[in-house]
Amino acid sequence: MLPSLLMLPMVVLQAPAPLPVVEAKDLPKAPRGPMVPHRRDPGAEAGILGETRQGARKGPSIPALQLPAGSVRVTDKIPDMSGRRAYAIEVPAGGKVKVQVVEGRKAWFRVLAVNAWGQEEPGLLQNRIPTGEPQATYENPTKETRTIYFIVDTKDANMTGEPFTIDVTCG
Repeated sequence: MLPSLLMLPMVVLQAPAPLPVVEAKDLPKAPRGPMVPHRRDPGAEAGILGETRQGARKGPSIPALQLPAGSVRVTDKIPDMSGRRAYAIEVPAGGKVKVQVVEGRKAWFRVLAVNAWGQEEPGLLQNRIPTGEPQATYENPTKETRTIYFIVDTKDANMTGEPFTIDVTCG
């Protein structure tokens, strides 16, 4: 018998458990959303469609959905012309969170991690290199629980109703 075949059960046992799947429509609304981040809009276009998107992106804040504690997979779709969806999550002291788009047209999305003011703070890591893997992470460096917002943003105008799935991994 080949010794490498004896390793097969070991590999199968180490496969990660699937994440529980939650529909975005079943998530509660967060008490507040993040302020609009001041970043370049990759989906900005000239013309009436671009002006409509720009108008939909104006406002003091982005409505957010509250993510449950622990790791979860969320299926959702872009709700409106603004082309973005925000998620709030409570991160305990020393906790880590990673949000990544895993299904859908991944190259058409980006993930931003911000605080309540729409700004970056220590512990937030953005995926600034265009790898086609939209993701962002947060590692809480403080000794208190922090509310962090992950914004799934589109890189193209007119993506209303575009489905996507994100994995929220806590650890």
